[in-house]
Amino acid sequence: MDAGALLLRCEVAAGRIDGILLADPDLARLWRTETALQEASASVGLEGERISTTGMVMRLTSNLAIEEESRTTEMALKLLSVIKRPGNIFNAPVEAMRRIEAAAMPVGRAKDETDRLDDKELSLIVEEGRRWAHVPILAGWRAAAVYAFRSRRESPVAERVVFMAVEGAARHLIGFSPVPSAPPKEDGDAQASLLMPASASWVLAPSMALGRNGLRIWSPLSNVEGFLDASCRALSQDLGHLGTLRHELARLDKVAANVSGRSRMGDLVALLKKQPVVNSAMVCEQIGVSRRTSLVLIEELVEASCLMNITVRRSARFWALPSLASQMRPSAPSRREMPRAAPQEKAAVSLEAVRRSGSLQEQFDEDRLNRIMENLDAALAGLDAVVRRRPGEGES
Repeated sequence: MDAGALLLRCEVAAGRIDGILLADPDLARLWRTETALQEASASVGLEGERISTTGMVMRLTSNLAIEEESRTTEMALKLLSVIKRPGNIFNAPVEAMRRIEAAAMPVGRAKDETDRLDDKELSLIVEEGRRWAHVPILAGWRAAAVYAFRSRRESPVAERVVFMAVEGAARHLIGFSPVPSAPPKEDGDAQASLLMPASASWVLAPSMALGRNGLRIWSPLSNVEGFLDASCRALSQDLGHLGTLRHELARLDKVAANVSGRSRMGDLVALLKKQPVVNSAMVCEQIGVSRRTSLVLIEELVEASCLMNITVRRSARFWALPSLASQMRPSAPSRREMPRAAPQEKAAVSLEAVRRSGSLQEQFDEDRLNRIMENLDAALAGLDAVVRRRPGEGES
């Protein structure tokens, strides 16, 4: 299947997901909160860093982490805050791009200021995405490609977050999504990153798409067909997963409806709809109950199969909604390490590293960027006939 057909399939699936989420704000918050947590972990994992979603949750909720994962989870923590609330990159392109770059910078490594893109370049990157806002996934891909080229592949993690920020902003621009909440003033606080509800418009999480059905290489300067094929599969799975999450929300509502009038179960259910991972201290603080009461409420939801213990221990416990818990518990099959690349894929990874380190820097020029974009346009020939009318055309 050619790139144009794959892109249309992706946009149709993404549009269906977006419509479902717009009709159910609680479901949208829960799905994006869960997806943001997994995307932050997967994005760091694609760069070869060992990380577990469980370790990241422990770091986010109590400043505890497996020693060898502490620096990696710190980076994932910064990414999580930006993914949850990227803001509108079209309204403030330079500020949004600087925030993304800061979050994607590995912990302990200072950025070389002499190699930093200037404000004009960052604006041009975002403008490239805005020009294609009528096709959100393509808008995100093109912005990521221009950023990758201009930054000489300095930060693939930042490229993926740029993709998400532009794709989400494009959906808002064409009227598909509400105005996202403003990003927090300070990124990086563990409790704030986890407890803050996701407020974004993105639908496609690129790192999860690339790693879910067999490891694929992220390269916005090439391999658009491979990315779109992986995205189509991931979006189809997300459509099915929304049904699971909706069922979990319905069970929570049923439990809350069957308790007495003085019970605080309704408050706990409201908290879980915004924050699917909790411990007893969080419940005490957020809904204003004693620790004993919080544990009683949590136990009622555990007995009703609405919550699961993700730490598998008797102290310092954390609970999550079943869909998320199944992916975070240490014994769960889905917590296995990222699939090992086949020999051919390892060679591709090595080639990618060479490109980052030297060849792209040597060949950096505007003409080459234009050729890359022309090749992408050629691959998508015929698509514009379907989406030819852009927002604003024909208006005075």
